[in-house]
Amino acid sequence: MNILIPHSWLKEYLETESTPDKIANCLSLCGPSVEKINKVTNDSVYDIEITTNRVDAMSVAGLAREAAAILPQFGITAKFKNNPYEVTNKKLKAVSQDKKLKVIIKDNLLCPRFTAVILENITIKASPKLIQDRLSMVGMRSLNNIVDISNYLMHELGQPVHIFDYDKIAKRTMILRESKKGEKITTLDGKKHLLPGGDIVIEDGEGKIIDLCGIMGGQNSAVDENTKTVLLFVQNYEPTHIRKTSMKLAHRTQAATLFEKNLDPELVMPTIIKGIQLIKEVAGGQLAGNIIDLYPIPFKQKQFRVSLQLIELRLGVKINLNQIIKMLQALGFKPRATSQYLTIKIPSWRANDIEIPEDIIEEVARIYGYHNLPSVLPPLYRQPRKPKTIFEWEEKTKDLLKNWGLAETYTYSMQSDNQLMNFDLKIENHLKLKNPLSSEWVYLRTSLTPSILSVIKENLGREEEIKIFELANIYLPWPNNLPKEIPVLNIAFSGEKNNERLFYKVKGICEALFSELKIKGIKYQNFLESGKRKEFIPGRTTTIFYETKNQKQLLGYLGELQTKILINFGIEQKVVIAEVDFNQLASLATNKQTYHPIPKYPAVIEDLSFILPLKTPVDKLINKIKKTNVLIDKVNLINIYKNVRTFKIYYQDKSKPLTAEQVAEIRKNIVVNLQKIGVNLKGTLQ
Repeated sequence: MNILIPHSWLKEYLETESTPDKIANCLSLCGPSVEKINKVTNDSVYDIEITTNRVDAMSVAGLAREAAAILPQFGITAKFKNNPYEVTNKKLKAVSQDKKLKVIIKDNLLCPRFTAVILENITIKASPKLIQDRLSMVGMRSLNNIVDISNYLMHELGQPVHIFDYDKIAKRTMILRESKKGEKITTLDGKKHLLPGGDIVIEDGEGKIIDLCGIMGGQNSAVDENTKTVLLFVQNYEPTHIRKTSMKLAHRTQAATLFEKNLDPELVMPTIIKGIQLIKEVAGGQLAGNIIDLYPIPFKQKQFRVSLQLIELRLGVKINLNQIIKMLQALGFKPRATSQYLTIKIPSWRANDIEIPEDIIEEVARIYGYHNLPSVLPPLYRQPRKPKTIFEWEEKTKDLLKNWGLAETYTYSMQSDNQLMNFDLKIENHLKLKNPLSSEWVYLRTSLTPSILSVIKENLGREEEIKIFELANIYLPWPNNLPKEIPVLNIAFSGEKNNERLFYKVKGICEALFSELKIKGIKYQNFLESGKRKEFIPGRTTTIFYETKNQKQLLGYLGELQTKILINFGIEQKVVIAEVDFNQLASLATNKQTYHPIPKYPAVIEDLSFILPLKTPVDKLINKIKKTNVLIDKVNLINIYKNVRTFKIYYQDKSKPLTAEQVAEIRKNIVVNLQKIGVNLKGTLQ
């Protein structure tokens, strides 16, 4: 909630020589945020954002109390004065007891505290210039002295009040109750409301609703130019009712905004005493009776005990005990220290937002200044992650492939004679079931690809490009006619015969998968050993290796299937298959993360296209580009067109920004080095 407070008004409650700019800066560091200062004639008006839990600070007096606690932390002398909670009604004497008021409260939970007082011999006129000017600076329109007093009190003390024309209250009776559904009221602004029921209202002795409590008074009891006697009315309401009524009727007022935040019932009496004083001063009113104060369950002060060691532990800094006590006292708390603890009594205006000892510590930190606390990250304690099982890696792999647009297939573990012969597999190398259920399912499979091809055949014509995968076991013959079960990942893409990008799409999926599994050291090598993996087309096949300084481990194959095999399965389009031993893949995968700091200086990024001789390995070309200069951070292949390859090259120096001249020199060396192996730049250097 944002409120406006003139500096001159603030000074009535804050004794300091500090400037508005300095006050705004200090408040914003330790308390309410001053968003801006508006200059109005010879005054400064603070535009302040108050958090919703700090309703006690949503007034001139409340903000002055905050400032009096905060400013001394910056070496500025400041004192809170004219504390409204210290006023008494001992000096208030009624001139007569003729005027009476009968009050009936149907449910004390609706109105925890009800106060009212009658003042007579009122003169309705314009407010003094000071009140008019101050109301104008906070965005309120001056109407007359009585109405202005109610707005003035609300802004100064944070407690809404209402003033009735006493003579318009039938039978001098007020009955506070919940409304019935369908009851009506016309509020002071002329708006007619059909009440939903359950709203807090006041009716007079003739059953007329004269107040929509906590939101706005009724037009039928409003003060006008003929008013001679008024009823000054200050209450505390159950906040949930006010919030619900205000929202259901779409009638938002400043009073409702305050009441729905659960105001301090102890603020009611200081407000009504201040109201009596103002009415006497600006309207010539006289007390016509004692103050009515119905307060069935008085406020009971609560207290907390906070360990001094806990304060130091939570803040990470040791603050002098006397300094802590002074800060809390300035906020209205009553601390009492022992050798190890602070016992703190909570003032009524903070009873709703101070609920646990840590709230006290937060107050100490806030007033001391978060900017004064050490900026040290806490040490991280965590148990090392347990290595994932193969089943967890299977789940992760499947999720990744599905998220990348591949459909998972489930095929039978058995295959038929036709599938094996169509794929040119020897039947004698397969384990045969003794009692097969069907002639279609006779042999335990040694490859997923025949089953995958059958799935592709069934789905031809449904999609322009088929993208599927299966992660399942194959069964290799083992001694004693027992199968050796090996989990295999098979990724298959199928599309038009002229789709030259199909191979690279499958390779890209594989590389992305290896990257997500945190596997480094993957290499690709042109393959075809005589007599092995005859299903792939020579020159369009690569082996997938995991390679380190000490080992070279075969993981699988990636290639385009022979046209003859595809025709055997009735497929007349291209199919590219990646087949990976998943046991080995899972053994290399890791869940360890490596983090690198974000470079301070941005990279220079450019795309270069090169014309390649036939059968030039792209990975060797990328490595040669990287070796040109240590300032080449990354090289990515981003486009393929016939014999042209386009690379995105990242130049970066971690210690300083690169100049255009440095990048031009590196680019020139790249071109010269690649020309030595017959690779030429497409276009010319600028």
